[in-house]
Amino acid sequence: MPDQTVPAYNWNDIPERELRHGLFQKVFRGNNVLIGYNSLHPGMQASPHSHIYEQVFMLLQGRVKLHVGDQTHDLTAGAVVRIPPNMEHWAEAPADADGIAINMDIWTPLRSDYGKYTDYQTDVFNES
Repeated sequence: MPDQTVPAYNWNDIPERELRHGLFQKVFRGNNVLIGYNSLHPGMQASPHSHIYEQVFMLLQGRVKLHVGDQTHDLTAGAVVRIPPNMEHWAEAPADADGIAINMDIWTPLRSDYGKYTDYQTDVFNES
């Protein structure tokens, strides 16, 4: 394998976008995976959706209700949920009393629709 520079990044320096009202997101990618670092604010607009990607939802801070199919999970920090491909899911806005929630999402395979949000990365990727 040829020598390759492997850059390091910090979530504090990664560009953030407002995905929708009350949901702010930063993303980072590998060859076959995308990771999202999200802050969910009280009053966030809910958005039931599904996609072809397998998703892992990890709650790092706060409390949210996560809907997956016909199930509702009342999650607190430390919770992790696997969301199968093509299953409708969404998070409710955190309650005002609970404040901002922080979660990380992992999607596989790589979400090409989010690729433009990782243009800051200088890594060399194997595009296959």
